[in-house]
Amino acid sequence: MDYYKILNIPQQADESQIKQAYRKLAKRYHPDLNPDNPEAEARFKDIVEAYETLSDPAKRRKYDANMIHSSDTMESDTKAQDTVRSAGATQGVNFGNFTRDMERYFGFSFQANQQGGKQNPGNTVNKNKKNPLDVTDMFEAFMKIK
Repeated sequence: MDYYKILNIPQQADESQIKQAYRKLAKRYHPDLNPDNPEAEARFKDIVEAYETLSDPAKRRKYDANMIHSSDTMESDTKAQDTVRSAGATQGVNFGNFTRDMERYFGFSFQANQQGGKQNPGNTVNKNKKNPLDVTDMFEAFMKIK
C-alpha cells in the first residue's frame, strides 16, 4: 500500500502538507459523514493508517526504506522476466544439459520433432528408437482396434 498515493501527496511532503492532506481526506471519508458506505469506511481506515505512519518521523523513515527496497526488488524481478520473455520470444527455449539428460534417460530426442525431424549434431540417439511414452499400442489393444 502506497501511503503517499493514499494521501495524494509527494514523497518530499513536509509535516504540514501531510497533516493538511489527512484532514481534508478524513473529513471527506469519515464514517459519520458517510453512513452505510463500507467503501468510505475502508478508505478512511487506509487514510488513518497512512497518516499515522507518515506523521511519525521514525515510522516514515522505516516505511520509506521498505518502499525503496521493495521497488528495487520489483524492478529487478520485472527486468529478469522481460529478459526471459524476450529471449524466449526470439530464439525458443534452450534447456541445455537438461535436454541431453532427458534424451539419455528416455532414449529419444524431444527436439527432433520440433526441428523437422533433424537430430542435433553430436547426438548419439538412434533415430529409429521407439518413443517409450507412446501409448498407441496399448490404446489400440484396449479399444480392440488391431
